Amino acid sequence: MMHSVTACRRWTFRLVCSVLVMSLVSARTIPVGATDLAKQYPATLDFSKQNQSYDWQTGPQDVWRLESFEYQLRNQFQIKLGPSQVVLGKNGSNVLWAAVYPDQPGDILNASGGQGDHITSIWLRFHPARVGELFPADTVGKQGDADLIKQARRLVNHKLRSSWHAGARPMVPSRESVVLDCETAERERRFYAIDTTKQTARYVDAFHRQTVSVPQPLEQGQGEQIFDQVWNAFDREYALFADKQQIDWQQLKQEYRPGAANTKTNQDLAETLNAMLTELKDLHVYVRVSGSFLNGYQRKRLFNASPAAAVILIGLLNQIKGLRWGRTQDQIGYIAVDTLSIPSLPDRFEAALKQMQGTRGLILDLRTNGGGAEQLARKMAGYFAEESTLYAMHQYRSGPRHTDLGTLQKRIFAPDQNLFYRGPVIVLQGERTMSSAEAFVLMLAACPHVTTMGDRTAGSSGNPRQLDAGAEIIVNLPRWIPRDVSGKPFDTVGIQPDVPVKAAPEEFIRIADPVLTAALKHLRKQTSDLERSDVVLVPRSGNNGQ
Repeated sequence: MMHSVTACRRWTFRLVCSVLVMSLVSARTIPVGATDLAKQYPATLDFSKQNQSYDWQTGPQDVWRLESFEYQLRNQFQIKLGPSQVVLGKNGSNVLWAAVYPDQPGDILNASGGQGDHITSIWLRFHPARVGELFPADTVGKQGDADLIKQARRLVNHKLRSSWHAGARPMVPSRESVVLDCETAERERRFYAIDTTKQTARYVDAFHRQTVSVPQPLEQGQGEQIFDQVWNAFDREYALFADKQQIDWQQLKQEYRPGAANTKTNQDLAETLNAMLTELKDLHVYVRVSGSFLNGYQRKRLFNASPAAAVILIGLLNQIKGLRWGRTQDQIGYIAVDTLSIPSLPDRFEAALKQMQGTRGLILDLRTNGGGAEQLARKMAGYFAEESTLYAMHQYRSGPRHTDLGTLQKRIFAPDQNLFYRGPVIVLQGERTMSSAEAFVLMLAACPHVTTMGDRTAGSSGNPRQLDAGAEIIVNLPRWIPRDVSGKPFDTVGIQPDVPVKAAPEEFIRIADPVLTAALKHLRKQTSDLERSDVVLVPRSGNNGQ
């Protein structure tokens, strides 16, 4: 008995000693002033299947020193950085992205691509609830160098569209997803998509040549010269000044020109130009430097579509780049035109339209279409026109004053000479329907047998030209005021549908699309009392008197 008590006391003594040693080790490894980022940035947002995106901010208070940064997944992936700094981009308290900069290049120790490369920066996308896991408190020290914010913004401009974004704004990733997008000293971009549930690290080679550009030094006086060139071009050609008289263009010159004169690199100059041009609040104005787009003016635009749900509501869809089409079992045709940027698109559209023979009606879906070439839209709209039709007007600048506008110029599209779809047509539109796609909506809306449904369009159609300002800086300069057939401008306000369909973002899920559902219901009711015809797509020569 005595022996057992003695043994117990010895075990207890050893346990206490072990706890003390562990505490001392723990105290030594956690730096003084360590910060728990999970508490600093509590997560309140979650992943949304409706492609919900968010504005973001970052400031000096969001830059932190790191003792180190490491990410390892089993025995298949490992990167390791020494002392570093991290810049966090957030919406409220939710961290939506992080940019890590090591003091010295770090290492890709184990990966299916890029192993042995040396990391100069990492762009991370992850669920806000993972910030404390990715950056443990014992590695986070004091506030970092606020000058890094400028570099982080360049990463945002260059990389945001590569992962978890909608409308050039970040989304909240799903909880199992972590993206590590690395720039390397070898001038290779190494992109890794991590699935923490499946415990996999997939290397994506598609981006390896799309590295962040190195800022180019400017010559003496070049900043002022390029600034004046851009400012003067807008002063002479930007027609929408006439509708934006609240903008004091001269005042903006006085405000931003001194900063442009002091810039040392093309990146800094481009960012100064971008800041000034963002004041125009024009979706068609953008700045590109060394091939990378800067994050300019954006406004929240609801995406009122669920492309995945189309397969549920329509059935099996054919798909090629820019086009999706099929038909329901009760013979309602569906064609989604997702872009106007492919020269061969009208020929592909005609082939898809010919497969709509025998349908009782047709849905044309333009909700994901951000525009492109208006002449392509005119060709496709011709299949629905009975005669040459006025669909829009516009005005250019005609003099030095911002209110000097030329005469209204009419835009007309003609019927296709070979084919005509005479059945009822519903066109789906929304706030992501933009630019030349809005002109497409106007063309189709001018056809008597067409009904438009959904939400208003984006309200941005500027017929821009690209201004090569020098120093690898390109500026997109819109030049006209877009107007409908009545002469009313639709910039910002968009084009209203014949039949509005209001739905909340959370209603658009993989198996549900309220707008497409409403269109199918509308078309079925419209055609229920009509005598079915097997010929809704007819040759022009056989359409006399139709």
